[in-house]
Amino acid sequence: MSLFLEILTQVTLPIITLVALGWILQPRLKLDVGSLNRLQVYVVMPAFLVHFLSTGKQPLSVIWPVFYFGFIQFMILIPLGWLLVLAFRMRRSLGPMMGLGTAYANVGFFGIPVTQLAFGPDYLIYQSVLTALMAILVCTVGVWLLAPSGGSKLGKLRNAFETPLIPSVILGIALRGFGIELPVVVSQPLQFLGSIFTPLALYTLGAQIAAARNINFEFGPQLLILTLKFLVSPILSWLICIAMGLPPDITAVIVVAAATPVGVLITIFAAEYKTESEFISTAVVISTALSPIFVTGWILATRLY
Repeated sequence: MSLFLEILTQVTLPIITLVALGWILQPRLKLDVGSLNRLQVYVVMPAFLVHFLSTGKQPLSVIWPVFYFGFIQFMILIPLGWLLVLAFRMRRSLGPMMGLGTAYANVGFFGIPVTQLAFGPDYLIYQSVLTALMAILVCTVGVWLLAPSGGSKLGKLRNAFETPLIPSVILGIALRGFGIELPVVVSQPLQFLGSIFTPLALYTLGAQIAAARNINFEFGPQLLILTLKFLVSPILSWLICIAMGLPPDITAVIVVAAATPVGVLITIFAAEYKTESEFISTAVVISTALSPIFVTGWILATRLY
């Protein structure tokens, strides 16, 4: 119990405090959430990724197993969520959204801060790879599943490559691989910008939740996605890591990442394609609210076992 409380107070609650701050202040400050998101995606997060990926200590060879894992996990969880919707006789339109909501965790805005506090900066390379991979898969496979027949799917697929997220991961890894050190006039501003990523990401997440309007709680579907998100996904991820022979420390990072809340990016596509936007927006809010208990529990489990 003491270890659980230690993780809760030193890792999870500081994160949730910043999320709660954004949620509490947003109705009063009325900040433009879209601008906060763009600042994160186009400026702060790329600087963070380039700096930490290019200056990390882990060998680059470690990223490939994580990449393979992420792809395997994504391709298992989507059909699983979809099939369970059919098995429990829920409305068919929930199928693709249940699968995507289960597979796509908030590994960026939530997972990176958790990794930084729970495992240390050396492990950010794994979370960064997962963040980039999940963005690519959601903007490709996810859009393909949600876009209506005859819609401009190819135009939306370009979204994955129009932001600096993926190029920044590639650049950071390339700098590291070739042993190139950026001049101080470049590296120092990147470090300064990157240092605000964690608090700004968590505050922005809270502001996003506060600004959410289309919330509608349905007990059955919400219970299913929360069970898949907080129990099935981490357990399955742990089993995949064991099957792949991944080291315990990398396995711990991956398992905890799988237990993070439903990612916000899906709500954007759900609203655009008018596909169960109320369901997935509600899932984001509830899973974020419950995350202190479950994320703490999975951090504890990975340390004990």
